[in-house]
Amino acid sequence: MQRISSVFFLLALIAVSGPARAQTYGSGLIPASSVTFVNRAANPRYVAFTLQSGAPGPAVWSSDCERFNDQVYLAPGQACTASVPSSAGPSRFCARENPAPPGKSPNCFAAQAENLTIIGTNFTSGAGCNRTGDPLAAGVVQKSCVWYEISVIPERCTNCAWNADNCKNSGGPSYNAPVQLACSGAPTFTCRGPLGPLGVYGANYPQNCGAPFNQPSCIGGLNGACLQAYFFPMSTSGACKYPADKPQPNAQCPQGQTLFVTFLDGL
Repeated sequence: MQRISSVFFLLALIAVSGPARAQTYGSGLIPASSVTFVNRAANPRYVAFTLQSGAPGPAVWSSDCERFNDQVYLAPGQACTASVPSSAGPSRFCARENPAPPGKSPNCFAAQAENLTIIGTNFTSGAGCNRTGDPLAAGVVQKSCVWYEISVIPERCTNCAWNADNCKNSGGPSYNAPVQLACSGAPTFTCRGPLGPLGVYGANYPQNCGAPFNQPSCIGGLNGACLQAYFFPMSTSGACKYPADKPQPNAQCPQGQTLFVTFLDGL
């Protein structure tokens, strides 16, 4: 699997993250998580942030970030940081090479209909940061954390449709740009193309985005056989349920750390 240059990433990490510390939102009294977007692509990215309700997500962006129509403009080589309150809850980021038209607020919960790569997030605190078996949960009460994942799930894809033909006829993958998610001490997820047929059914998906076909027991990292993104819902209940003892490509960026979202160059 191709990956972003480690030199570029380390430079971004050093320049933006600084020492781990508690983050705050707005007036400085509300616990928050920091998300830094880095554009390593040759073209601009227009980043949107949406709550589960469909409303624009609350965020305080760094002062050098150009904002309009609920989007943030990222020029090639630029980085922007958002401070998001722990009350934001389930949410999504998505990005386009061109801005949404004036008067139309972007909605990342409609990203599948537009085949956009989905950056799934859940900003929370306290018990919401704990998960059974998570070493961070032992005796630690976090004021803020963010769960993160990449999703390329087609719009009409279900567990059962995946079992039938890998969602080959479910609307196409929710993918328009390669991306990497990273947080110090936590799994790194990388998903990139080009798009092409994968699996025994030849469904069209990004070629360098992990291997979901054999229910692997690893997530993230450099091993191309590990899960890097959601290709289907992977629901552990209901019809055609996914094994509950298998890991899913979802991780936590804890209090005091920055989640880095890097838009990679290429397809």
